[in-house]
Amino acid sequence: MLTHLFPFLDPAHITPGLARRLRALADDCERLELGHTVSPVLLQKAPLLEDWAPAVRPEGLRLIGYATSHPLLGERAVVTSPVWFADPDGTWVRTLSRFYRLGSPIDPNGVRRILASSGTSKVIPGDGDGSEDKA
Repeated sequence: MLTHLFPFLDPAHITPGLARRLRALADDCERLELGHTVSPVLLQKAPLLEDWAPAVRPEGLRLIGYATSHPLLGERAVVTSPVWFADPDGTWVRTLSRFYRLGSPIDPNGVRRILASSGTSKVIPGDGDGSEDKA
């Protein structure tokens, strides 16, 4: 059974607000498909992700980094919800939950140092419910 391998697929794990987040994501998808740019005002209000690195999880690509002005988590290390769209110029991403402005990615040597000091080679986010997790 897929749900034994990937528990997040079980409908019992549907979180409050998932339908709302999916509708907002679909609306943004449609605007991008029609060739509209992301509103500068929207991006100005989006959290900034600094020292970020990609992390491939069963749920999809996520970013790990330090967020500032996050509406739920404030200023802290985060693991984003899955990334759905990324600006080709590297200035923003759209996750399941929201847009992020992208600052500088973490130096690859910095990632190696972090992983070596933590004794692990993978990042394990929180409960994997599709919302942003505390890192």
